[in-house]
Amino acid sequence: MLSALDVVTDLVMIAAAAIYGYVAYSAFAISRTLSNGIYRRQAMGVAVVAIVILILGEGTGFNSASGPVSTVDFIAGFLSFYATFIGLYYWIDASIGAARLTDPLYRDTFHWTRLRLAFWAYDAVALVFFLAAGILGVFDFTTAPPIVLVFVLIPLAIMIFGGAVVLPIAARRSKDRLMKKHLNWFAVYVIVVLGFVFVVGGTPLQSLLVAAAGGYFLYRCVRSLVPLYKFKTVSKDADKAPQRAP
Repeated sequence: MLSALDVVTDLVMIAAAAIYGYVAYSAFAISRTLSNGIYRRQAMGVAVVAIVILILGEGTGFNSASGPVSTVDFIAGFLSFYATFIGLYYWIDASIGAARLTDPLYRDTFHWTRLRLAFWAYDAVALVFFLAAGILGVFDFTTAPPIVLVFVLIPLAIMIFGGAVVLPIAARRSKDRLMKKHLNWFAVYVIVVLGFVFVVGGTPLQSLLVAAAGGYFLYRCVRSLVPLYKFKTVSKDADKAPQRAP
């Protein structure tokens, strides 16, 4: 029989899934209304982030297993875990590139164009290494030596949080106010939410509560791409327009 804590945890998990599902839906809907190609790609990127966070929930058993897992479970769990990091890194990489496009001087913040290639190459090597080890039965995440986990997890964390640090700097160099707000909201999301979940830790319930609350940051991130002042201007002009006599 489930305890009260398990019931609350399951309810919060369902609520978090609903929140991120709504964020993904909103991002897709907003992307269809944007005429600017850069904004449209950014909105789609937020949708990808929301979806991969949902995927992470499917791979929670990957980290919580008490003993060696089967090959199929290992591959499914590892791919869901890895997809989350890759999805986030892809969006950070694309966002830094978008910020550079809106920078009048087209500056390469912290030589990101070179760093990104090294990070992507490392991703590919780590992915092949761990998949091969799991398929061959050498080890999985529950039996791997600590040095192997460090080999994968620390560089992944550096990639994600390093990109989150570069984002606000790249945003400051942009002359696009909407893009600045958009990138700053996502940097807050990465640092606060993922910083708690992956660095601080805590119980599953605490992590779910923070992740669910973080859905607000992600929603504001995609909403910041909508130039609301234009709609306000159109509304005011419509109110001032002369009315035709019946």
